[in-house]
Amino acid sequence: MSILKFLSVFFIVTILYFGFSSNNDYANCMKATKHNYISQEGVDHISAQCEAFIKNKAMIK
Repeated sequence: MSILKFLSVFFIVTILYFGFSSNNDYANCMKATKHNYISQEGVDHISAQCEAFIKNKAMIK
């Protein structure tokens, strides 16, 4: 019974870890768009790069 509890907790923690880590990468990538000296074209360019990076990372997994 304790093995079942351990596996359940391990499975839930693993799912939460991967759920938060994938979104965190995108948030870290998008930090550069928050600068007040960047132009709208720069924001669009960085956003496109971040989106491509995250999609590529998801495809590799």
